Amino acid sequence: MRTFMGVLVLVATAATAGAQGGGVPGMQMDATKNTKQAGPLPTGWVGRVDRANQKLEDANFSTMGAGLHVTTGPAVTLWNPANTASGSYTISASFGVRSVPDHDYYGLVWGGSDLDGDKVTYAYFVVAGDGTFLVKHRYGPSSGGRGNPPAEVHTVIDKTPHDAIRKAMKDGQPASLGSASNTLEVRVAADSVRFVVNGTQVAAVDAKNPMVPTAGLFGLRVNHNIDTHISNFGKK
Repeated sequence: MRTFMGVLVLVATAATAGAQGGGVPGMQMDATKNTKQAGPLPTGWVGRVDRANQKLEDANFSTMGAGLHVTTGPAVTLWNPANTASGSYTISASFGVRSVPDHDYYGLVWGGSDLDGDKVTYAYFVVAGDGTFLVKHRYGPSSGGRGNPPAEVHTVIDKTPHDAIRKAMKDGQPASLGSASNTLEVRVAADSVRFVVNGTQVAAVDAKNPMVPTAGLFGLRVNHNIDTHISNFGKK
């Protein structure tokens, strides 16, 4: 397998992580602070939550100006069935984060299929308020509770810090010192899938990696208790 830009491609390993969007084993997680869906979802968009005991309506996803706005609640995966990609392409979005815990992640989903079914599969590239990123792959439905197997979550690139990622502001920190706003890109080509934050490539994997699907639905992933405005979402 080829290695791109000196980045070691990690062998994908299965994990039954409770926090699908990037929770680190043994890490203390804060309680989910449910909100409420205000009005209809943006036209054409649908979504799902991670767990059977959660509801999409406990997060708020709406159109705001020329962009989209998400306030969670439970972690959500959001997509429009009209948004598909194959071949060579780039998907991107700018996330203007108003509130994000240091350890929680937001970003892009691609290579998705059966997103509203029991054979859901997709890859996701996300960043967190502490300035780290990760790449994972999910297969299978949300956990049905006790006695039912959870979805498989495979780590492609584990939690990694990078200077290109703007960290979340601490409580009371002046806005003039910066913000956690980040522009993410997934660049899919015949030989590689490259991950870019604010114009800087932070990692790449071989396009033949079985845990990195390159064709299918694309959308958004926002973990719990995050408030973010999303602009310039799309494919080119």
